[in-house]
Amino acid sequence: MARQQNETPVAVWYFIAATFAGTLPNLLFPGVDAWVRIVFALIGVALIAAGIVRLRAEMGWGAKPEKDAPPSGSSPDA
Repeated sequence: MARQQNETPVAVWYFIAATFAGTLPNLLFPGVDAWVRIVFALIGVALIAAGIVRLRAEMGWGAKPEKDAPPSGSSPDA
C-alpha cells in the first residue's frame, strides 16, 4: 500500500528563492559592488542546499529500514 502524502511540496520554493537571490542584484541594482553580488550568490547557494535537503525528505530518500529487520508497529495478529 502506498503511503499517502499530506505534505505540501516546499522544496520547489527553495529553488525558486535561490533563483531570485542569484539574479536580484543584477536585475535591480546593476551598479552594485562586487561584495554584494557575492553575498547574494552565497545566499542562493545556501537556498539550493536547503532545497536539496528538503527534497530528500519529501521524496523519502533518507535512511530506509533493512529488509532483514522486523516491521515496526503493532499488528492485531501479534
